Amino acid sequence: MTLSRLHAAAAAGWLATAVTARASDAPPAGFLASLDATARIWAMAEASSSRGATPYAPAAARAGIGAERGRGEAGLRLHMGGLTADVSVRSVASADQTLQTKGVANELYDDLDVEGQHFTIGKRITSWDIGFGFRPLDVVQQEDRRAVHPFTLEGIPCLAWEWAGAETALSLVYANPLRGRAAAAHDDESGALRLYQRFGGLDVHLVSRYSRRTELEAGVAGAIVVGDALEVHASGRWQRRAERLVDARLGAAGAPLATSDPIGVRVSRDVVAALVGINLSPGWDLNLIAEGWIDPAGSAAAEWTAAEELADRQRASLGHGPPDGAVLGNLAWGLRLYDRSDPLRENLLLHLSRKFGRFEPTLDVLFTPEDRGWVATGAVAWQGEQVRLDAGARVFGGVPGAAYRAFPQSAVYFLAVQVYP
Repeated sequence: MTLSRLHAAAAAGWLATAVTARASDAPPAGFLASLDATARIWAMAEASSSRGATPYAPAAARAGIGAERGRGEAGLRLHMGGLTADVSVRSVASADQTLQTKGVANELYDDLDVEGQHFTIGKRITSWDIGFGFRPLDVVQQEDRRAVHPFTLEGIPCLAWEWAGAETALSLVYANPLRGRAAAAHDDESGALRLYQRFGGLDVHLVSRYSRRTELEAGVAGAIVVGDALEVHASGRWQRRAERLVDARLGAAGAPLATSDPIGVRVSRDVVAALVGINLSPGWDLNLIAEGWIDPAGSAAAEWTAAEELADRQRASLGHGPPDGAVLGNLAWGLRLYDRSDPLRENLLLHLSRKFGRFEPTLDVLFTPEDRGWVATGAVAWQGEQVRLDAGARVFGGVPGAAYRAFPQSAVYFLAVQVYP
């Protein structure tokens, strides 16, 4: 699927959405005067290079890695009084020329202010915490902070109450009402509380959440500006019950072949997620972000070593006994461990950007010190009045044995266009 075809599909979806929203019975002038509408369109073409030396390489296509060739989204945001609606049409094009398109209501909620109290009911995006690469206190609306051109974040059904003073703010959110423990964590019924307090130049966030899956969570974050160019931030969260993906085959002798998905959930108690970072702006339109964090949802380096050794043994068995289809299926299951924001627990990130008029080149490097793997992303953006262009590449590497070195793609190349009609 070419970029032009994907862009055309996204544009058609946006036009259909816009016409549906505005069509029909000529609304009264007062209605139009109070309606605020904004549209957005973006499309991205993608290509990749494969790494044949990794044991996962034969199963990359079966796992869908490298199959995507483009994405696009056309959205319309409407606001009138206390009502807000954000809808979009999303398209994904694959290497086999298939195009999958669906419509999504990202947000649909009503706001009401009563004597300084703010109430919200409906589906709303609720992102909390500070941090660039990872946000431990994002307990209500988790998101992948490292994704390249992700779709608009989809909100969560909730009832919310908020109050804000001069230096204090308090939020109470009841998410996914009456759902209980759902199949996916983001659909779980939960209650969350956030307190924000400013102490001079120090911003402090306190967060607490309860759900049947995680039980009690609590955390604190702080950010302070030092001088004119430096901001320091830190965040930490304790969680009574945590889940992470593990491979049930690891540790078994030989090259065991599972007959059903072996990737399951392991429960841990009293886990901690933490982040510390700085944001430096020394002038010359230069910005530097450096962060380090621990994400308990990631795996230890020893687990990745065992996973790669298992994949090595399984790949060696191709054509020598077990059905090749079963072997490829097992290798593809092993690749599911990469389907996380942070495949490893310990992460260091350096992000550098500088503006040159309408151009802004960026470079960020994620390093995993446990196994000495890395992911480097370089890009350049051009920002016009109503158009933005981005082009870049993301490269996966590390020493032999590193998790990112074993990933069956060595690099991903992308070209994106965003239009704001």
